[in-house]
Amino acid sequence: MNLIHFRFLALLAALSIALSSATAAATTLPHHVFIIVLENESFAGTFGPGSPAPYLAQELTKKGQLLTQYYGIGHVSLDNYVAMVSGQAPDPDTQSDCQFYLDFDGTPGLDSNGQATGQGCVYPTDVMTITNQL
Repeated sequence: MNLIHFRFLALLAALSIALSSATAAATTLPHHVFIIVLENESFAGTFGPGSPAPYLAQELTKKGQLLTQYYGIGHVSLDNYVAMVSGQAPDPDTQSDCQFYLDFDGTPGLDSNGQATGQGCVYPTDVMTITNQL
C-alpha cells in the first residue's frame, strides 16, 4: 500500500466560537466538529510551505486539531470512509468499493472488538458511527 498516495488527513476544527475554558464549553456553549478529509494528497503538498491551500494549511490548523498520523487502511476509497466514520474493518465488498448494493450478511451483533462479523455494503443498525456517538 502506498501510504502517501492513499493517505487521509483529518482536521477536526472548532471554528465558530473562541472558548475561554473547557468547563464553560461543556456547560454553556455548543460544540462544532468539522472533519475535512483530503484524499490522494501528501501531507507536505497540502500543509507544507507553498501549499496551494493556504487557508486550510495555515488558518484552520491554528483553530483546530490537525491529526498528522492518520492513514487509510485500504487501497480504494469506501473501506477508508467506512472505517473513518464507524471504526469497522474492511470486508471484501467494501474493499472493492461495493460495486453492487448488498445487505450485510453475517452473524447478528458485534464481536468483542465492536466489529460486525460478515460482509456486505449496508451495515446493520447496531454498528455505531461517529454521528451516533456525538
